[in-house]
Amino acid sequence: MTEHDTLVFLLSLAAMLASARVLGELARWLGMPLVVGEIAAGILLGPTVLGRVAPDARAWLFPTGAPQAMLGGYTTVAVVLLLVAVGVEVDLGLLRRRGRSAALTGFLGIALPFASGAALGFLLPASDLVDPSRRTTFALFLGVALSISALPVIAKTLLDLGLFKTDVGLLVMAAATIDDLAGWIGLSLLLGPVRGAGVDLVAFGRTVALAAAFTAVLLLAGRRLIDGALARVERVAVAASGRVLSAVILLALIGAAVTQAIGLHAIFGGFVVGLTVGESSRITERTRAAIEDFVFNVFAPVFFASIGLRVDFAAAFDPRLVVLVFALATLPKLVGCTVGARIGGMKWRQATAVGFGMNARGAIGILLADLAHEAGLLTDQIFVALVVMALATSLVSGPAMKRLLYAEEPDEDVVTLLRRGAFVSELHAHTPSEAIAELVRALGSLLTGMKRLARDAALERELVAATGLGDEVAIPHAAVEGLDKPLLALGRSTHGIDFDAPDGQPARIVFLLLIPPKEYEEEVRILASIARATYDVRARADLVAAIGLEEVTRVLSESARRTRESLRPTREGRPVRERR
Repeated sequence: MTEHDTLVFLLSLAAMLASARVLGELARWLGMPLVVGEIAAGILLGPTVLGRVAPDARAWLFPTGAPQAMLGGYTTVAVVLLLVAVGVEVDLGLLRRRGRSAALTGFLGIALPFASGAALGFLLPASDLVDPSRRTTFALFLGVALSISALPVIAKTLLDLGLFKTDVGLLVMAAATIDDLAGWIGLSLLLGPVRGAGVDLVAFGRTVALAAAFTAVLLLAGRRLIDGALARVERVAVAASGRVLSAVILLALIGAAVTQAIGLHAIFGGFVVGLTVGESSRITERTRAAIEDFVFNVFAPVFFASIGLRVDFAAAFDPRLVVLVFALATLPKLVGCTVGARIGGMKWRQATAVGFGMNARGAIGILLADLAHEAGLLTDQIFVALVVMALATSLVSGPAMKRLLYAEEPDEDVVTLLRRGAFVSELHAHTPSEAIAELVRALGSLLTGMKRLARDAALERELVAATGLGDEVAIPHAAVEGLDKPLLALGRSTHGIDFDAPDGQPARIVFLLLIPPKEYEEEVRILASIARATYDVRARADLVAAIGLEEVTRVLSESARRTRESLRPTREGRPVRERR
């Protein structure tokens, strides 16, 4: 490797990162996922545009040899860290608590698109395959590619729509977790034989056994070890966040090396490390955000830009394959997830919204396609079709969910409920459980015979997912058996209460919302109304300073009106915390 090779590598890396960040921000401004702009950057720098306009410049900036190898090493690390970020998002406890509904939605959301993808793989003509002798492996991969969901994209969509903490949002997240677990395990097992000369069943069985042992040891014993290590890291508060990040990356690289050594793709090690880190009691929402910010702002843009460098998208665009892949990815996924959510107890409208939420493939679908393309399993045409499908499903998901779940919400929703509910000017509580109990008591006769039930339901719901929204606001909420109409209580805390918000700020404004069972649409509508009423800094400051219920309701009403007017042109697609 010469000094010139190092120079070219640094310039190519800088060009990819700069263009990906600029076009990613442009895509976000237009209400689209960042990944759209990042891939567009690669298309501009790759054979599709720069290769046609200035082929010599492209050949100099992205030559073969050492610079290409160094760039490949960077993107390999990026892929591993991306899977760590995905694994951190997976809440295994949520799967245990959501049970039947999540299992039905997740299983049907996998089974139908997997069957359609495998059928497409077996029925496509040999001319669409890289190697017809590997048709079975190709068909199985298409099944996985069409059945997996993009957990980060789904999480971002739910956050943007204010649905992340709702029962609908939690069901979608739990079912998507099942899809992700099955999809990444299946892909890792498939890529092992693809990279070799053939399939040795004995060696394959040994790899599966070693992978199972690695996963079990890390998830069972590893979590305790990580908790202990992070506890020591946190003793030095000034350096705690940086040390946690270093520890997570170190674990990811070691885990990736282990799975690569036993015959699985390195991504599986990164994913399992992410699962383990995510299960640690020491990992807060703020820590998760720090991990994601690092990965998604430094490594992910370069990786997604590199996808555009590998294929001439204009030459490889085949309308027949694009339509086939999109239809067979979307329709079975929608049907499977909708039917699963309906059997689980949701109404058809909410169940259909779950189906659209699960349909987003986003960056995960693109990453999966890239791995298979790099392994020599996909033609350029199939690869482009999968990338287009992943982007299209992500763009459709949010608007479809919004249309299905959001009716026109009147501004006075919060005000009406609060007048009928309770207001606590100063909470004495210091913990979320104490705050919930205090607000339940404040509702008094409105919960005759149901106070304990309401308190326990809200506490259990808090265990499923913390309800701190950030910006010093928390909305603990739950469905209560026997309740016939929604109830709302508002409490203020001078000292603040830690509801594990993403920004790490304690909540000074705490709403407690209780709703009748399975009133998902009502829950979404009221939570959106509360979020709108506490959207801007001025409103939150006025709420903290307000004297008496009348002034509080006036502040909420005026804030809701201002927010509706300011967000009406750009509400859709406005990110709360940027994800793919």
